[in-house]
Amino acid sequence: MLRKATNDLSIRPKMSSTVLMTIVVAGLFLFIVGLYLAYTQGVKSGHNRYESDRASIDQLRQEVSQVTLDLGKAQEALTFAQRQKQIQEEAYKQINKAYVNSEQKNAVLGSRLDFYRSIISPEDGQSGPAIQDLKHAFDGDQLTFDVTLVQAIKHKHQVRGNLTVTLFENDVATGRWPVSSGRSVNYQYFQQVSGSINKTALTDNAKIKVELALQGGEKLERWFNVAPSNQGSGA
Repeated sequence: MLRKATNDLSIRPKMSSTVLMTIVVAGLFLFIVGLYLAYTQGVKSGHNRYESDRASIDQLRQEVSQVTLDLGKAQEALTFAQRQKQIQEEAYKQINKAYVNSEQKNAVLGSRLDFYRSIISPEDGQSGPAIQDLKHAFDGDQLTFDVTLVQAIKHKHQVRGNLTVTLFENDVATGRWPVSSGRSVNYQYFQQVSGSINKTALTDNAKIKVELALQGGEKLERWFNVAPSNQGSGA
């Protein structure tokens, strides 16, 4: 089948410049409006975000301020606790020192009490003069000693006499104090007499004999072990 040729042309009417201008203006207006709306929305969103961030920053500042305040209080409490600890430690040292001094004083007072008790009420119950004790030690080449004489129970009269100290080793006298005559003593309650004998060493059976010759003719004597194993204390 053959198509029939035609020479007909279809011509569209030409758009006027006014309409075209209107379309362009309208499109431009809509574009500007869109940009404005987008800008407005962005500004609003940014403002909201700024307010939120600002609120968060203010909250963080308050928290930091509170933490700083709490830290300051904690530091003050720590400083106070450290001072209290130092005060307590110093107080403990003072108490401990006082306790030690008290113990020492009690020991001294106890020994003095025992000493005076021995004068007032001796263990053997014997009244009158007595050779109570001897303490000895080495000082260089000297054997030093302290002899304690007492008068027990009754103390109405003075005790007068002469004191001599003799060192024996292997039952042989190897030293004497005083060298010539006895040491004069005169007391009512007690008297401590100190002396020394030239000696650099002692044998294992060394002994000291203390003699007190009383004015009335009575003679008192007592032996003390001063062997090296017992140095520093009377027998």
